[in-house]
Amino acid sequence: MADTIRELIIQEFLTRAALLRNTASPPAYVTDMGDNVFRSRVRVDPSELPCVVIWPMAEEAENAHGMSRHRMTLRVDGIMAFGSDSPSVVGERMLGDLISCFTSPKWDRRRIATSPESPVTYEEPYAESVVYQGGGIEEFPEEGSVSVGVQIRLMVTYWTAIGDPYTQ
Repeated sequence: MADTIRELIIQEFLTRAALLRNTASPPAYVTDMGDNVFRSRVRVDPSELPCVVIWPMAEEAENAHGMSRHRMTLRVDGIMAFGSDSPSVVGERMLGDLISCFTSPKWDRRRIATSPESPVTYEEPYAESVVYQGGGIEEFPEEGSVSVGVQIRLMVTYWTAIGDPYTQ
């Protein structure tokens, strides 16, 4: 069976997270958190740092205009070693990169239409909107720690047919 619209959106976020690297010229991001991308992973080994963990959370839905409007919360965690830098400074860099990566208007979320027509045509994105709701360092690292974590919360709004989570 095909994936739900929600699952397709989650997959888009996992793909987007992999772009969080500072290897482009000029660099689009300050960190390399996109080196490793995980979904709903509770434990991350230090050898897997830096990384991003995407957490699809509960959603709310209501029927409006003959469709179901869904509002899904996504939590995105970034974790990296801070080395000799202040964990607070590294955390602020991470926070900036996460906000920029997932809420930038430069992120073209349209989908290429599968048709033989030329030029390339696009379909509307699965998600109607992605809104930053807050984030930062929840707990600062304890003495002797080597990594710092930052999280952001995003509200993702999308539509499906009533009673059919597979169809928009």
